[in-house]
Amino acid sequence: MTTSKETENKFFSMFDENNLKIDESENVFIINRTKNLNEAILLESKSGKRFIRKKAKEVGLRLSKKGIEEVIEELETMAFEFDSYSIHCHKRYALSLKDKSVLIDLGNDAIVKVNASGVTFVNDDSDTDGVYFSRSEHQLPMVMPNLELGNDDVTNTLKKLHKYINTDTNTFFLVVCYITYLMANPKAKGVPYPIFVIQGEKGAGKSFFCGNVICNIVDPSKMINLDLTRRADDYAVILNSVFLAVFDNIRTLTKEQSDMLCKTATKSSVPKRKLYTDAEISLLELHSPVVLNGIHDFIKESDLASRCIHVKLQKMQADKRRPMEELKEELEVLMPDILGTLLLLVSKALAVFDQVKVTDAARMMDFSKWIGALELVWHMPQGKLQKAYQQNVESLMASGTIDDSLTIALLKLIKGLNHGEAWKGTPSALLDKLYEFESSTFLPKGAAALTAKMKGQESSLNANGIYFKMGRDSERYVMVSGKVL
Repeated sequence: MTTSKETENKFFSMFDENNLKIDESENVFIINRTKNLNEAILLESKSGKRFIRKKAKEVGLRLSKKGIEEVIEELETMAFEFDSYSIHCHKRYALSLKDKSVLIDLGNDAIVKVNASGVTFVNDDSDTDGVYFSRSEHQLPMVMPNLELGNDDVTNTLKKLHKYINTDTNTFFLVVCYITYLMANPKAKGVPYPIFVIQGEKGAGKSFFCGNVICNIVDPSKMINLDLTRRADDYAVILNSVFLAVFDNIRTLTKEQSDMLCKTATKSSVPKRKLYTDAEISLLELHSPVVLNGIHDFIKESDLASRCIHVKLQKMQADKRRPMEELKEELEVLMPDILGTLLLLVSKALAVFDQVKVTDAARMMDFSKWIGALELVWHMPQGKLQKAYQQNVESLMASGTIDDSLTIALLKLIKGLNHGEAWKGTPSALLDKLYEFESSTFLPKGAAALTAKMKGQESSLNANGIYFKMGRDSERYVMVSGKVL
């Protein structure tokens, strides 16, 4: 960087402890205050470099590529010298430090504030004091929601939205519950996020539903329909770049991927070695709403199934199919009303949340309670949708293993028993018995593997009407029955 000392000093004087901040992972951000928004721009990102060039131009500096690198190094040094407290950067959704309202960055310098009292656009600087939004290169702006809707408008808008989601009524209401749950719960709250699983035959509109409905409502982005990586650190980088991650065309999941998704639903982290060091470790958070879509039954592990909500899309009839561009244009016109409707539902659900009685316990209890809040808002019988959610999970558990050879063999064994009778024997004897019904090629390769798989799939086996009990008399035994033991 070649320039006069006076110009250089003038340039660096534009940066101080108020606009150079460090996060908990020691990343340096430039804070760009626009209206009511504190935008945290990663110093070493493309956006950061563009911001530096813009500021340099204001004082008459022309920076080469090497000059940019020198400026970044100097600003990074300044940030650490300020020794300011670390900040937390939010993607799209945050919490107001003043009153814990949900703040939503629409991506166009407008921020929406949602709480139990209503939905408004932020016009008070104090609402966003200490709140920093980070935008990736891939983030797109949300539409400006229509917040002037009456009760009839909300009802009619939901009916219109249902036309673009090709599923039954109960599942549609669960979809609305899921979307509003995400809006009400920024990552900063730390609540679990159910994995959203979309299935359907070719022509059911899975990709349209993911990209043009779910994403456009919750977190518009260019990063949609991604491949699900097997590397945990690459996966974590994706989750930390967006609020909502969408993975397309899933055929199968490895055990490691299932475990990774389970950790994502309930919050975990992945260690990653810091660049240019051998000893230092940084942590990447595994905590984000995740959408998976595919044709096949790819949820095989009951532990993962218990953390999911499953949407089965119905195949559209040939005479009712329409060009995607036509559907997108229609949806674009409706989107201000759709977003406004969903935000108003969030506010109403927050207002009654403390009155909710959870009638059907589920693994994702926070989501069950949110469903209960919307039951109250919609004046439904308490527990109707909660029961539908419980059945949704049980159905996914059952479908994930229905074609599994172990499930098939155990069902054949039970079918040969008298009503209510239980088969009892050693694990080895059970495996030999199962060989009578299914090829040994597709069954566990030993008694220990058999019992381990049965324990791991217990919830899924139960969902298929298979119950077992393991214990020890003079020797280890397994009891199998078509009724609860």
